[in-house]
Amino acid sequence: MLIAAFALAVLLNACAKDSTYLIDEVLDVNTASEDVRIMKQHISVPGTDQTVDLIVVLKGEFTMGADYLDPDAYSYEHPQHKVTISKDFAFAEVPVTQALYAAVMDTNPVLTWASEHPRLSGFLGDDKPIVWVTYEDATEFCRRLSAMTGKTFSLPTEAQWEYVARGGHAARRVQTVFAGNDRLDPVGWYQINTPRDSVIISYYDEFDDTTYYDTVRYRHIMPVRGKTPNVIGVYDLCGNVWEWCRDYFNYYTADDQVDPVGLDTVSIHPDGHHELYHAYIRRGGSWSDDERHCRITYRYPHEISPFNFTCDSTIGFRVVMDL
Repeated sequence: MLIAAFALAVLLNACAKDSTYLIDEVLDVNTASEDVRIMKQHISVPGTDQTVDLIVVLKGEFTMGADYLDPDAYSYEHPQHKVTISKDFAFAEVPVTQALYAAVMDTNPVLTWASEHPRLSGFLGDDKPIVWVTYEDATEFCRRLSAMTGKTFSLPTEAQWEYVARGGHAARRVQTVFAGNDRLDPVGWYQINTPRDSVIISYYDEFDDTTYYDTVRYRHIMPVRGKTPNVIGVYDLCGNVWEWCRDYFNYYTADDQVDPVGLDTVSIHPDGHHELYHAYIRRGGSWSDDERHCRITYRYPHEISPFNFTCDSTIGFRVVMDL
């Protein structure tokens, strides 16, 4: 507790030099094994009723990547290596919601899809994550949000994302498989626990000039904050929606790194058969994925090319803010 208080005092002193940043809320949370101080920042979006709710994450070191003994890990999750996060930053408490996205971008692609395909109405909801957003959509959102608020927003780096998923500055010595738990069900929505909606669909059969009706059950995204947060108060890191990261995909090395961000534009696909051009990382898994693909060390290289889809109903994003 004394260490947490000292860290807060240091952060407050640093922030006092910059009048544009102040901590809005401090929560002392008593967990089963330790006391954790959660520091929040709420940024209002001018001209709207929306705020960006952020968790202040203190700089630190962590071991990135999966253990070689992890039977579920893919080869490109190895080797483990030490990463230093050299600056404090603020990390969004939840993925960008449809309400926040619409307030900044003046559009909601989920509404467009649901209007064209009524069976997708279950994806709609102001408090549900935005989906059907490309990497370019996500970076444009960050640019506009920065201009509107006078802050600097961006997508998280892959290292920032995993650092937070592991608990950031309050990470426990014994790591969990998912963000805050060794079981996925308490912390995330995935293919097993995501509810299904019954939807009646119709189709016309030209052969017998008859319209048929059928009942189909669909899974879809869920409202944010519906599961338990991790130790520093961040929700929905595993499951619900994939989250775009700033990095291009690249293989890990065993070298120590400081604030890594993959900037290579060409790398070899993990299947070993072809090169990837502009393959961005997405993390966390989604409502339609199994447990293996929702682990905190799993990394998906999503190729941005004319031959690959650029967005779908499983991909969203969240933001980080410079302090």
